[in-house]
Amino acid sequence: MKGVMVSHPLRFQLRINNILTILLMFAIVWMVNYLGYKYYFRKDLSKGGLYTLSSKTINLLKSLPEPVKIIVSLTNSKLQSDIDNLLKEYKYYGGNKIIIEHIDPALNLEKAEALAKRLKFDLQENVVIFEYKNFHKFVSDNQLVEYDNSVAMLGQAPSIKSFKGEQQFTAAILSVVEGKPSKVYFLTGHGERNIDNYTQPGGYGIIAAQIRKENMEPLTLNLLETGAVPDDASILVIAGPKNPLSSSEIQAITRYLDAKGKLIVLEGANSNSGLEPLLSTYGIVFQNDKVVAIGRLVGGIGGEMIIDKAAGTHFADHPAVKAMMGYTLQLPDCRSISLSNDQSNPNVKKLTALVKTPEGFWGEVNWKKEEKPKYDPTEDIAGPLILAAVYDGGEVPAKEGIHVYGTRIAAVGSSAFLANQYIKPDGVDFFINLLNWMLQKEMALGIAPKSVQEFGLSVPASQRQTVAMICLVTIPFAFLVMGVGMYFSRRR
Repeated sequence: MKGVMVSHPLRFQLRINNILTILLMFAIVWMVNYLGYKYYFRKDLSKGGLYTLSSKTINLLKSLPEPVKIIVSLTNSKLQSDIDNLLKEYKYYGGNKIIIEHIDPALNLEKAEALAKRLKFDLQENVVIFEYKNFHKFVSDNQLVEYDNSVAMLGQAPSIKSFKGEQQFTAAILSVVEGKPSKVYFLTGHGERNIDNYTQPGGYGIIAAQIRKENMEPLTLNLLETGAVPDDASILVIAGPKNPLSSSEIQAITRYLDAKGKLIVLEGANSNSGLEPLLSTYGIVFQNDKVVAIGRLVGGIGGEMIIDKAAGTHFADHPAVKAMMGYTLQLPDCRSISLSNDQSNPNVKKLTALVKTPEGFWGEVNWKKEEKPKYDPTEDIAGPLILAAVYDGGEVPAKEGIHVYGTRIAAVGSSAFLANQYIKPDGVDFFINLLNWMLQKEMALGIAPKSVQEFGLSVPASQRQTVAMICLVTIPFAFLVMGVGMYFSRRR
């Protein structure tokens, strides 16, 4: 039987139809992909809605006046996938008002170094930077989680208890969009630490640069000239005064605290602020001692040595220091703090001992006279000692939906730990966390941290062997048999 002859025009028409069909198929696939890219729906399937944004965040993103740029610089962060997933939600709801840029020095070192120079940060830091016009705020990855250190006593690594990504990111966006950085005033006129000094060992230039990264503005304040704490002061810091404040200055600070002010006092063993009567009304007392301990020389040869850097190893379950659990905070030239237990004082219940030493440290009262101090139970103060404490006036009545916090005071028994000579990452984290707690922006939003749930699957050895046999032997053998059978069936 002869085959059917197809005319040349018909053959040409069939080819054209095939080509058009293929082009149409590619066009449909491209259109579907484009529509899927342009118009899509995201659903958070993580346990507990780890990446689900609250209505407050969504409303903020939809009301952004201009784009916010989010720069992600994560070199070795364990939270990278969590951060990326969360930022995708911000991009989904923010649209073209959220611009996300990932910086990888390995791919573009020149661009990464230019950015690090412009924003003044180290490329080794794991940070997410929020930039809006001329304002920027840094959020480090260790600010995004709270750890459960209860397993540390069992020799296990701390596990993540909660994820604070939305809380921190939304607060950062709100901070830069508001435009005006929070003003942190450092008192001067009594030999305090100088925030403009970057070269001298006792200067505060390095910590001042860190404060600017948080969209805060460190400024100096001389109360003898102004007579009052400025109305735009978010926080007042008194760092290591060598001479006591005058009565008029103390009265100005008292008025500031009465108006729900925020005060941080950093007073080491060599400091003399004259604020003792004022602080005692809030239940805080700086002891006239120096925190020391006895340690052995390396290798145990040569006897003992005096440790004059206080070591804070015990941290309270408090928002200001939760991220510090598991770390050691070293405080040079440190004095101890005591908290009033006078139940007739209503402020006593509002006090929290933030940082404590181990029992091996004591408060040496005669440290100026003794070259080699020894613990004297009749005069000295036995450990564990309080190195930092806070007073929290709590939330005060305000309009519905708005959180306003009352007076807050933080007392730290050292100012040297932030000096250029001694400053360390742990000390920076502690102080920055303290500033953020004072401002309480993320808590004022009412966004709670997301609990992280971990699940363990215990599989007996016999079941593991069965699964391995099925995956490595049974399934490949079944495909082999099917292939051989198909080969012989086609041969027939």
